[in-house]
Amino acid sequence: MRAKEVAVIGLMLGLSLMFEVMPVEMPTVWGMKIDLVAVPIVLAYLFLGLGGGLVAVFLLFLGLGVVSSASWLGAFMKATATLAMIVGLELSRRITRFSPGDPQADVVKFAVLGYLIGIALRVPLMVAFNYYFAIEMFLGIPHERVVQAVEEWTGVPFWVAIGLPNAIQGLIDTFLSVALFGAVLRRLPHFLE
Repeated sequence: MRAKEVAVIGLMLGLSLMFEVMPVEMPTVWGMKIDLVAVPIVLAYLFLGLGGGLVAVFLLFLGLGVVSSASWLGAFMKATATLAMIVGLELSRRITRFSPGDPQADVVKFAVLGYLIGIALRVPLMVAFNYYFAIEMFLGIPHERVVQAVEEWTGVPFWVAIGLPNAIQGLIDTFLSVALFGAVLRRLPHFLE
């Protein structure tokens, strides 16, 4: 790994962990927070490619396991959800042949397709993980009462209660990251060299 890659991953990881301990978030009933924690990790992917993004996600898992009040379980859930968004963006990059340095690249098409693929991966994963173990472990609710409890708290079907906040979080993770990435490249076009 080159020094530039280590520096970018270190900077982005530091920002992610700072966002974790800062009270800039919107909590949900069952423990998920809509926040900015994944944005720097998605930026690491955009700057460094899939390899750098995967390293950043793994380090996010380790870092959140140390600093997050949600311990290893929250770290696992955040890292898995972030990984789904990065996989969505990577598949979109391959499908659209998006190249960050290309001024003709269709950024909107890349971001929208990446978001849609990422959400198609993220939402079922998060619904399944919350149903099978996360809510039970976080809140101490017996597994057979998880769906009923969440639906009573939220007034919507279980999959909507889990899926909608994850879709909103995915919007932030994808579009804010892509916008910030574009802003950096406009000011520092040589960064990707």
